[in-house]
Amino acid sequence: NAGARFFPSIATPPNIPFDSFREPPVDESIRIIMQGGSTGAGWPYYFGANIADLVEAYLQQSFPGRTVEVMNTSMAAVNSYTLLDLSEEIIDLEPDAVLIYAGHNEYYGALGVGSSQGIGSNPAFVNLYLKLRRLRTTQLVQDMTATVAGWLVSSPAQEQSGTLMQNMVREQRIPLGSDLYEKGIEQFRFNMSLLLSNYEKAGIPVYIGTLASNIRDQAPFISGTGSTDESDNQVAAQDVVAALRALAEADSLRAQTMLDRVIEDYPSFAVAYYHRGLLNEQIGDTVQARSDLETAREQDELRFRAPSTINTIIRELASDHSATIVESEAAMAGAASNGLIGRELMLEHLHPTVEGYRILGTSFFLSLAENGFRSEDGLNWSDVDVRGVANTRPVITDLDSLVGAYRVQQLTGSWPFQALGSRFMGVDTLMAGTFVGDVALRTFQNDMQRVEALDALRINATRQNELDQAAEYLGALTQRYPMVPGPFLALAKIQVTQNQLMDAETTIRAELTLQESGEAQEILGTVLLSTGRVEESITHLERAIKLNADDLRARYNLAGAFALKGQYDKARFHAQEVIRRNPGSEDARRLLASLPSS
Repeated sequence: NAGARFFPSIATPPNIPFDSFREPPVDESIRIIMQGGSTGAGWPYYFGANIADLVEAYLQQSFPGRTVEVMNTSMAAVNSYTLLDLSEEIIDLEPDAVLIYAGHNEYYGALGVGSSQGIGSNPAFVNLYLKLRRLRTTQLVQDMTATVAGWLVSSPAQEQSGTLMQNMVREQRIPLGSDLYEKGIEQFRFNMSLLLSNYEKAGIPVYIGTLASNIRDQAPFISGTGSTDESDNQVAAQDVVAALRALAEADSLRAQTMLDRVIEDYPSFAVAYYHRGLLNEQIGDTVQARSDLETAREQDELRFRAPSTINTIIRELASDHSATIVESEAAMAGAASNGLIGRELMLEHLHPTVEGYRILGTSFFLSLAENGFRSEDGLNWSDVDVRGVANTRPVITDLDSLVGAYRVQQLTGSWPFQALGSRFMGVDTLMAGTFVGDVALRTFQNDMQRVEALDALRINATRQNELDQAAEYLGALTQRYPMVPGPFLALAKIQVTQNQLMDAETTIRAELTLQESGEAQEILGTVLLSTGRVEESITHLERAIKLNADDLRARYNLAGAFALKGQYDKARFHAQEVIRRNPGSEDARRLLASLPSS
């Protein structure tokens, strides 16, 4: 419940994804911690398509003999205050590295200078408050105060209407260069400097990414002229509309002239830069297009996208504190049409598509490789096809993909994507007509936990004999809940059926580290026998029979193993035992008949 520290007035606050480290650590394991906001957490998919899960998968593929654990501590609607507050606990876990992708939420994230959850703009004071929040006495006093307040008025901690994005905003207009804008920049610099200093002192390597956002297909949310006279804003907006009308009439020259004039008269009016940028891209001037679109983002007074100054600070602080810069924004731009990040890589203003997340995850993985992460401890990067691994597609289930689509539909149907009071506000258009769609909708609506949903889908896929699909659901369960026996066993059975024996061995050994059963021992023994490791198979098949004397498949395979070893008396005994317990077993009779006479 770490999220409760940062959202004291929200009844159901955002929280850290369910993630884990093994304790004690597995020998030679790789342990990394991810920090960030909603993009770090992987919104709207969360599972499979996020930086932490992708880096974990890439490292597992690169070093299959190692246990790899990437714990994600990111959560939605948080900023540098949360990252700094969690750093002491993260240091106590002694990770091999910390990955950071954060900065978009600096103004409206919990305790930010423009946030409804803020308590002041002095970073030192806010950080002291967070330290006190960890004390049980402080928590008791705050809980008692909230209880007393609840007797007098509605409870401070209550469910709120609207999206979290909408509820986090106190100050809608934060113009570039304004006092509040500068306080947000200073807040980020102050907290991130302390954060990176903490990790530097602890000797923990940090890989920190530059921030990417949608500049091509996200118009500024709020434009302003900087004038106190609202009529100036209206005139500027009307002039932009007139320019767009000219563009619609195929008079691009007149549209360009009109937009130039708006920008000359009102140099902070964001939406004029945006449409001039699109026009410049259309006529082939991509350099000027990028400049205009980036300026539109900078001048957007609703600060949901980090200004470029945040990336400048990230680079400066990384240099000051021996952290490694991950050029994730450049990686995204390099994959975008004309180098302008848009809807092909972004779902809305800043959350990536599945492909966008792959590029972000790849940028961090490549940075680990290029900087020889843990090479001094025996990670031999020269043996890894780094580029080949990085091209691996993310594994995201149809469940998580659909739930993500529902989340995006809910978000973009609300403010600031729709005007407050719009007829689109609050309209529920979510529908489902398939089994997976219905399960996904129930999961999105919190009527079903994800683990229940995956299991229901796995059962349905198995009944339909869609084993690849069932294996995908089981893989998602084992990835997220590696401490839970059962899914590993079910997955291993499918892998044996599909003759994926090497994968089955790895999976069933994972099951046996969690819970021993006769069935698991039988599967391992059978896999070992099928791959020619007869002596080792006998040990596990004998153990399977000891745990379950009625396991006739284990007895039959054990008889075959003894026959291969030339131990015919033992082979005959187990074959006869199978026949005694199941007289109709033709396989056992043929095996018995094939044995030399005693």
